[in-house]
Amino acid sequence: MRVDPITLEVIRNRLIAASRDIRRTVERAAYSPVLYEVVDFSCGVLDSEANLLAETPGLPIFLANLSDAVKATYETIGREQLQPGDIILCNDPYNGGGTHCPDIVVLGPAFVANEIRGWAAFRGHTVDMGGIYPGGWYSNTTEVFQEGFRLPPVKLVVAGKPNEDVFRLIRANTRVPDAVLGDIRAMIAAVRTGSSRLAEIVNRYGIDQALAAFHEILDQGERMSRAAIRRIPNGVYSAEAILDGDGNDDAPLDEDVRLVVKVTVAEEEMIIDFTGTDRQCRGPMNVPLPSTISSARYGFKVVTTPDLPNNEGFFRPLTVIAPKGTLLNPVFPAATAMWPTPTTTIPDLILKALSPAIPERVRAGHFGDSMADFIYGTDPRSGRYYVCAEPDGGGYGGMPNEDGASALFSMDLGDTYNVPAEVAEVRYPWRVERLELIQDSGGPGKFRGGLGVRRDYRILNHKAGLTVTTDRVLRTPPWGLFGGKAGKSNITVVFRGNGSQERWRKVSNLPLEPGEVVSFQTGGGGGYGPPLEREPSRVLQDVINGYVSPAKAREEYGVVLNGEGQLDLAATEELRKRMSSAGAA
Repeated sequence: MRVDPITLEVIRNRLIAASRDIRRTVERAAYSPVLYEVVDFSCGVLDSEANLLAETPGLPIFLANLSDAVKATYETIGREQLQPGDIILCNDPYNGGGTHCPDIVVLGPAFVANEIRGWAAFRGHTVDMGGIYPGGWYSNTTEVFQEGFRLPPVKLVVAGKPNEDVFRLIRANTRVPDAVLGDIRAMIAAVRTGSSRLAEIVNRYGIDQALAAFHEILDQGERMSRAAIRRIPNGVYSAEAILDGDGNDDAPLDEDVRLVVKVTVAEEEMIIDFTGTDRQCRGPMNVPLPSTISSARYGFKVVTTPDLPNNEGFFRPLTVIAPKGTLLNPVFPAATAMWPTPTTTIPDLILKALSPAIPERVRAGHFGDSMADFIYGTDPRSGRYYVCAEPDGGGYGGMPNEDGASALFSMDLGDTYNVPAEVAEVRYPWRVERLELIQDSGGPGKFRGGLGVRRDYRILNHKAGLTVTTDRVLRTPPWGLFGGKAGKSNITVVFRGNGSQERWRKVSNLPLEPGEVVSFQTGGGGGYGPPLEREPSRVLQDVINGYVSPAKAREEYGVVLNGEGQLDLAATEELRKRMSSAGAA
């Protein structure tokens, strides 16, 4: 080791603390619930060569591509053109943004002795950056020009002074300028704090010792990652999924949107290859390459070192292949508004592919979609325009020794949250009428899939608009493993004032009238293992808790309850014998 272990651990934890300070600053200063309640962001600190050194919990899909924004800054602005006090902003999906237009990256260089020694980085969702409809997340765009105001890396703050030209441009291109600019100012304060903490570390321990610690942190990550790969049997493993078209529900599902992954494990290295995935699509389901790499890294981390603090070193043994011109590496100006939809399925597919090799370390498929929804309109109480962005939690797949979790957000969203009912009713002209687990939504199995969630909003005293992008509905529901069955799929239901119901997967700018109800209903996770191997007592407990109905207990698990709701062991044993015989036949 190039630095003594005690000093190394002190520096490692001070780096983690610096990234946490970035998060705390945003949560305290942001204007929009999507940041301070939902926590739709990630932040970390990087070295001068754009290697992630430390992170704080947030969206996993953001973290592994923060380095791309730093590299784009060097290429676009130039390293020699940066100076102390500069703050960089970018959101261009093809130049530093790496996702879609609503996601803003803010970077603060840490200067020591007039030289960049690292970066504080933040990527978070803003509620509107222009585009054809409010919110920036669409189901019907066909090119990135339609999706919002794009900025390559630019100096938002120059030598400590705000670049008012850029602020004016942003204000002119968003429907809710006060909220967006307030959030951006919170991001500026956050990366200033993070870069200051990073500079303090270098000054406290000296450049040589700090850089030696940075190198050792990355090298340790690499060594632990390689050791974890060695515990996976060598081989080539594959899986695929089909998504529900590339745009609006009214577009014909005449062409599948196919994701293909091949995982090669060779001693201490792993290759995740997406060759065979469909060409880039006309709609907005395309994923910029940095986000594809980030999602693949997430799946890799889950099966190697999920409990260890993340840094760039962990990914040195991983190679990601995504052919150019495909869905997962599109060519400009392909639309990217719905990039989270394919990426949410990628970690799931990696687990599915590796399930024969490491069955004890994977789980069945989860509900597999961000279930992002956007409601917007003019609040009749204040006369001000609002945009609310919010995801929904659903069920995760059953595991080798326990049931799947219920009401968690999708894998790529990680440590995000919903907007609490009390906040929603205060901030927006809605009424929260229902928030509950969905009975029978978890896939049957020896270990049951987690349950999905139903959340109903009634629109009050105004006309609103709705954009929702729901996938894994028709083609690839949450799959079971090793005899487990699929979980229930996602769907959004609109209850109209005339008593009719509309079921939507993907739709942009759908009008909602006063008094109408929009119901977001997420899917459950797949089951793990044959349902008939589930202990009858556990099925009874599920019925008592309302997770499984008596009818499904009998139909899927062969568990019979008597008229008093108690377990009928004799009838259960007989029914299971008949079901086993029928299944074998």
